[in-house]
Amino acid sequence: MRIITKEFRVYKYEELREKAKEKVKQKYIGHLDPYDFTYNVMEDLKNIGLQNLRPYYSLSYCQGDGLCLVGHIDFDEISPELKKIFCKDFLLSDHKIFKSLKEYSRIEFNHIGKYYHKYSVEIDVYLDGNLNTKKYQNHRKIANKLIENITDWYMDKCDEYEKWGYEFFYGISDEELQDFCDGMEYEFLEDGTIFN
Repeated sequence: MRIITKEFRVYKYEELREKAKEKVKQKYIGHLDPYDFTYNVMEDLKNIGLQNLRPYYSLSYCQGDGLCLVGHIDFDEISPELKKIFCKDFLLSDHKIFKSLKEYSRIEFNHIGKYYHKYSVEIDVYLDGNLNTKKYQNHRKIANKLIENITDWYMDKCDEYEKWGYEFFYGISDEELQDFCDGMEYEFLEDGTIFN
């Protein structure tokens, strides 16, 4: 019988070469749970009173990538802060119609196409089909003004969340990764493979 032992050179994260550090970083990124990012965005939306919007995204630094919000906003979800944004430049008569919209309408964010970015969503205000023609036309006019303001808000929100996403998935610094590896007491082979 023979016993053979093999020696390994084992390194701490800070001792690795750049190529090995990049391998460690890619492994770390590969183990991130996208649900955590989705949850963060949904919690932020809930903090401003929006319960029924969900992010969809593709964040791979490729053409067609981005983030969009899909779902709906019920009028009773619109906080005073959001109302200021959504009803920007409304006249007094517009506010009266806006108030009546609450009873039977909602704002829809519908995904179109096969990509997930801020331009892949159609925003519309669905109105009650029981309105008479004149009332419907007045409501549609206000709904169109509302859509313009919401679209501006929506585009800014998508940009903000997309930035969050890239930061979440790719933004770990060398120091943060070193702290993580030190905290987990990881050691590595020369090529960046975790040593058990």
